[in-house]
Amino acid sequence: MSVDAGKVGATVGFSVTDTATNTESGACTAPDGKFGTLEAYPLFDHFTFDVYDTSVGDRYVGGGDAYHPVGYCYNHWAN
Repeated sequence: MSVDAGKVGATVGFSVTDTATNTESGACTAPDGKFGTLEAYPLFDHFTFDVYDTSVGDRYVGGGDAYHPVGYCYNHWAN
């Protein structure tokens, strides 16, 4: 069974077919004689949804997940 992406988007509150590109930069200072590492991880809001076939009543036919990017988390350390 196919599910209309527009209906899923209306349910979770954002377009589930759009793409997003973001460029991040950052810096960390390491003490003399050490190597520094900086990592960035994307953060997402996670939404779950259920799908019902209304042509035969409200029969549950499955579900899914949608992830919406909301920012980044940074970690840094020196070795």
